[in-house]
Amino acid sequence: MAWRFEGRLTVVVHGPKNPSNLEWQSMLRDETQRGRQERGVTLVVSHGGGPDGRQRELLGQQIAGKPAPTCIMTASVLVRAITAALLFFNRTMKVVGLDETQRAYDFLDLSRDERTAADRVRAELEAELGLGPAVPKAASDR
Repeated sequence: MAWRFEGRLTVVVHGPKNPSNLEWQSMLRDETQRGRQERGVTLVVSHGGGPDGRQRELLGQQIAGKPAPTCIMTASVLVRAITAALLFFNRTMKVVGLDETQRAYDFLDLSRDERTAADRVRAELEAELGLGPAVPKAASDR
């Protein structure tokens, strides 16, 4: 599991395995320290992994009363079922296919710049988790 904050956008990527409790607690802590962005939105990309029951409970406690629009991209039937449970805490949530990027971005009402950032951050996080091709370093990083 990996995550990053970019302006009002939070991008979370799950690999094929569920996150550990340490990863989940770290992500929730980072989000708390960052503070809930006004008009913030969350893009979750799951390659099969997702929070277990206790982790969903902790998430529900954290977002209680202040849910953000969230779009989950996945091909997993299990992740779709998990999302159904999360709808109890966040009614502004939608699940789309792993390849339905445009649909996800439209649901989150991302601007052109935010879409570019979301593409970049997703690719970086997937590469970090070994889920895709390595992201080339910027010229300034060489």
